[in-house]
Amino acid sequence: MQARREPGDLSEEERQQLHRAHQRLCNASHALEALTVIEPVRGRWAATPAPPDVLEAARIELHQACQELWSVQGELLGWEPPAGTTARGDQ
Repeated sequence: MQARREPGDLSEEERQQLHRAHQRLCNASHALEALTVIEPVRGRWAATPAPPDVLEAARIELHQACQELWSVQGELLGWEPPAGTTARGDQ
């Protein structure tokens, strides 16, 4: 991990790298939400729960996206993850 930097000090390529990590986390969160927050819609078919393997894959993707974001923030900005989290891919 390098010394702390300000976000304004990042190059265009570094900003894009950070944006991609944020976007991956956002997408993974939305995907898991779509599989788990199934609300009934009046006058429509009943939603069926996602199979366990699909939920597990979405959960793993969310975890990996979060780890990637912390890793990129550490690499580019020198930020440490909050206590109790790691920047590694451990599960």
